[in-house]
Amino acid sequence: MSEILDWSIDKIQDDVYRTKFVELPRIINEWTEPYGGITGKTILDFGCGEATTAIGLALKYEPKRVVGVEIQSNIQECLPLAKEQIGIGRLPERLELKQISPGDSLDDGTKYDLIYSWSVFEHVEQSLIPRALESLRQVIKPNGILFIQIAPLYYSAEGSHMMPWVRVPWGHLIYQHDIFYHNLARVVGDGEELRSLWSTYRTLNKLTAPQLVDAVKAAGFEIVRDYRTKDEYDIPSSLRAIFQEDVLTTNQIVILARAAEIDK
Repeated sequence: MSEILDWSIDKIQDDVYRTKFVELPRIINEWTEPYGGITGKTILDFGCGEATTAIGLALKYEPKRVVGVEIQSNIQECLPLAKEQIGIGRLPERLELKQISPGDSLDDGTKYDLIYSWSVFEHVEQSLIPRALESLRQVIKPNGILFIQIAPLYYSAEGSHMMPWVRVPWGHLIYQHDIFYHNLARVVGDGEELRSLWSTYRTLNKLTAPQLVDAVKAAGFEIVRDYRTKDEYDIPSSLRAIFQEDVLTTNQIVILARAAEIDK
């Protein structure tokens, strides 16, 4: 018998929450449906943030279990945000949230049918990406499905993640580091917001779409779908002289991969 909880999407006031709660679960479900979908499955949300997408999946698609893991404390915001935006009084029993430390093992004996990660891998230290993918392979079932989305990629026009404040396509590649910082500071001021945004920018990795595909394959996955979107900005001639056009214009990659059986 399905668990009954009182909630409604009609109460949502925040557009970002609506996107994460409604649209992202819908996209993940559509992508994975040809490979078994979500209903009845055991699912891992790797880098769940405040777990809005995880709770959306848990409430709307009847998985067996959803586990969200996150290294930041914003995972604790899941229930307060859900109370505010959808009116729910408690988290569903099929949802489990874990705050972990970088490098912690994900292996608690659970094997997942589906692992997904949305706009997370661009924030992982680049040297640690092979290890992160290997840790996911260790906890996924044979033929389990891995879904990874990254946007914007670092070398794309909006790859700094700072375009809402520094509205110059490829500004992070055009300006000197100190000038880019001062342009950001002029908009947000010299305070905690600036420090937080600059930390986000400084810790972005420079992973490209082909590098991600190669890393996923090296970890023991077979790519079954590879979708990329492009920027439509005019590329400055100064950047064309340095970078490949495909690297500069690919702003998003979404991949679906199937896990190979781990050799014993």
